Amino acid sequence: MFANVNVDLFYFFNHNFQNPIFDAIMPVVTHFGGFKVLVVVLIAIILYAHLKDKKTLKRIGILTLVAFLCSDIVVAILKHLIREPRPFLTLDNVHLLITENDPLSFPSGHTSSTVSFVTFFVLNMKELAKKHYKIIDAALILFAVTIPFSRMYVGVHYPGDVLAGAVIGILGAWIVNRFKTRVRV
Repeated sequence: MFANVNVDLFYFFNHNFQNPIFDAIMPVVTHFGGFKVLVVVLIAIILYAHLKDKKTLKRIGILTLVAFLCSDIVVAILKHLIREPRPFLTLDNVHLLITENDPLSFPSGHTSSTVSFVTFFVLNMKELAKKHYKIIDAALILFAVTIPFSRMYVGVHYPGDVLAGAVIGILGAWIVNRFKTRVRV
C-alpha cells in the first residue's frame, strides 16, 4: 500500500505542478540543495566568520558542517543498503528535467543536506541575528521546503525519499545541537 501511495504522490508532484516557469527554474533550484553547493556555502560562512572574528557564527558554521556530514553519511549508507532505483528508472511517463547519474533514490541526499543545514541554523538563529531572526528563519524554511519539492518535480525522487531525507537531516542537526556545548570549536 505504501508503494502505491508513494507512486501516486510522486506523479502528483511530478505532473500536477507542471508549468513553463517551474520547468525553467526547478532544474536550477534543485542543485542548490546538493552536497557540493552546501559545503561551499558552509566553508564560505566559516571563512567569513573567521576573517571577521565572528566567533558565534564560526562555531555555528562548523557545527552545521558536522550535522550536515553526519546526515550525509547516514544517507550514503542507507542508499547502498536499500538500493531503491529512482522513479525515472522504474516508472513510465516521468517528467524528467535533469540528468541524474546516481541510480539510487532512497533517501534523498539533497533533502537531507538541505534540511540538516537549515535545521541547525534555525535552531541557533536567535543567537546569531537577534533582531531579524524570524525573517531569516522563514527564508531558510522556505528553502528547506523548496528543495524536496524540486527533487520530486524534476523526476528524481519519490515523496518517501524526501520524507526520509528530511527526517535524517532534522535528526542529524538536532543531535549535534543537543551536544553542542560539549564540543570545543
